[in-house]
Amino acid sequence: MKIACFVEGYNFSLKSECSALNKFKSTAESMGHAFEFIYKDDISKIADYDALFIRATTDPGSSAYIVSRLAEQSGLKVIDDPHSIRTCSNKAILHDLFQKNNIPSPKSILFHGDYSRENLDLIFKTLGLPVIIKTPYTRFSSHVEKARDETEFIKISKHLLVKAKVLVLQEYIQSDFDWRVGILRNEVIYLCKYCMPKGGWKVKSKINGRNVWGDTIPISRDSISPELKEISITLSKYVGNGLYGLDVKETNDGYKVIEINDNPSIYDGYEDVVDRDIYEKIINALV
Repeated sequence: MKIACFVEGYNFSLKSECSALNKFKSTAESMGHAFEFIYKDDISKIADYDALFIRATTDPGSSAYIVSRLAEQSGLKVIDDPHSIRTCSNKAILHDLFQKNNIPSPKSILFHGDYSRENLDLIFKTLGLPVIIKTPYTRFSSHVEKARDETEFIKISKHLLVKAKVLVLQEYIQSDFDWRVGILRNEVIYLCKYCMPKGGWKVKSKINGRNVWGDTIPISRDSISPELKEISITLSKYVGNGLYGLDVKETNDGYKVIEINDNPSIYDGYEDVVDRDIYEKIINALV
């Protein structure tokens, strides 16, 4: 089998990500498959391959999405497939998906810019303060803000609405970490904790003017709680049959899903430390 791995130059800027990409390549070749990195200039060659694995950042406006659609139309096995990209990339779509299927998640409201006294009172009565504000398209905690009071809410939301037609408002759940559950073909393939950096409230926080990432603590997938496993697999089935990363809060009232991501991070020395067969599992899913 010939596997194309779509990447951009930035995918090789971090040593841990570059090393993981090379592990995918060496794993595929050890299993008897060809594995080649392709870029934007190689889009015309998509039909020459049997499968496509996307590692570049995905959203419906990206080159990765175009490549995904072309590959699917050419009959290739694709991770991430276009449907998964469209669904996971849009937090407004996820909001509706969670509500429709009773997925346990933080209370949330879609906001279109109604600043009437009645609507503001409803928002704060429902979600409390502080409140989390997200644009539909977020990556690595970008365009996710926290408003401590009504004044901040109005200022932040108006700024974000300049480039977004709708915002997702979410109740704030304080925690020291998020569970990250890696799912492939509706099975758990890795588990870890994404910790909040000291002084921050999200995994990637701006502290003293610079971006700081929290620690990643890998944990055996076999130790996942039955409740977390059931929630994660149930949600992944509603999205599709691909590779996903779920972010979940653990609260006194049970687990609350923050979001489900296509194209989840897999870095050497982080997500792969305990369950080292994730590379082989992903290659098998492609072929």
